[in-house]
Amino acid sequence: MGVGTLSGVGILSGTKVLVGDNTLKSFLREKGFGTQRDGHQELSLIESLFLVESEKMKVAEGKNIRSFEELINIGNNTEENFYSKYLVYSDLRARGLLVRTGLKFGSDFRVYDRGNTVKTGHSKQLITVIPEEYTCSFPELARAVRLSQNVNKAMIYAIVDEEGDITYYEIGRVRL
Repeated sequence: MGVGTLSGVGILSGTKVLVGDNTLKSFLREKGFGTQRDGHQELSLIESLFLVESEKMKVAEGKNIRSFEELINIGNNTEENFYSKYLVYSDLRARGLLVRTGLKFGSDFRVYDRGNTVKTGHSKQLITVIPEEYTCSFPELARAVRLSQNVNKAMIYAIVDEEGDITYYEIGRVRL
């Protein structure tokens, strides 16, 4: 199927998806997806996957439309723990939360309460996605919690098991 016959198509460029269609760009901005750059709305691969799965958009590479599974494979080949991160992102979005990257805070995502936008509110939680078998030291855990508290956010670990089930744990520091 050729790209020219579709509306609502993003163009895969490395690990980003660029959207130029004005109607789709407007929808994406309204719903908190991506970042505006050079006349395009730039989406992460995880955001794009969510939109493909929910049938809001298609993703093309050259003249070919990429399937959900093909996009998962691209993500798995470029980012560790990609599919688990997607499962958590999708779960949080399905709960009506605005989810943005948390890389500058040392986590996978930052989460805004329902009804807030990046411009009208502040994120309340940092989410780090980890596999069920993950282990870490107490100093590593303490650093993550201290960082989250320094930026006034809750530190939440999203543990994804082999079946794809997600359990969320909020980790904090208690002062006595």
